[in-house]
Amino acid sequence: MADWSKLVRKHQSDVLEPGEEVLATLLFGPHGSIKRQAVAGGVGGVLGTAGMVAAQRSADKRSVAQAVAERDGATLAGSFWAGFGLMSITTHRILVFSRSDAVNKRPQELVTAYGREAITGVTSTKKFMKRDLTLDFVDGSSLVVDAGMAQPFDRFEKLVTES
Repeated sequence: MADWSKLVRKHQSDVLEPGEEVLATLLFGPHGSIKRQAVAGGVGGVLGTAGMVAAQRSADKRSVAQAVAERDGATLAGSFWAGFGLMSITTHRILVFSRSDAVNKRPQELVTAYGREAITGVTSTKKFMKRDLTLDFVDGSSLVVDAGMAQPFDRFEKLVTES
């Protein structure tokens, strides 16, 4: 299992408060993005590399635009980052970092910081080649994002419920 927390500590250490430690990190993308990428990859196999890149870019833009159109900015779930990202739980906060695309794992910038109490529950449901990650917020709103396999879901869920 990859340790995405190392990437946050390496590339985003300047956003951590004194004494704050990164406990667990998950990679995520807009809901439906993993399926669209699988389809784009299949199309790419038929059309070649150029076709795959074009299909993947198109799928990524549609999924982000769809997520932005569907969300309601008046809730915590509605204010959640709509693109590809990393979500870290630390000793003090829950941090959400953007990523440039589905392939690049490096966190680009901090887009949202929540208090640990803002997310009241995290559950993951196994699907074919991915997990649906449901985030429940203190205001009663919830959001489903895509997450790849082989991540520390159990640890992340446990840390959220312990806060």
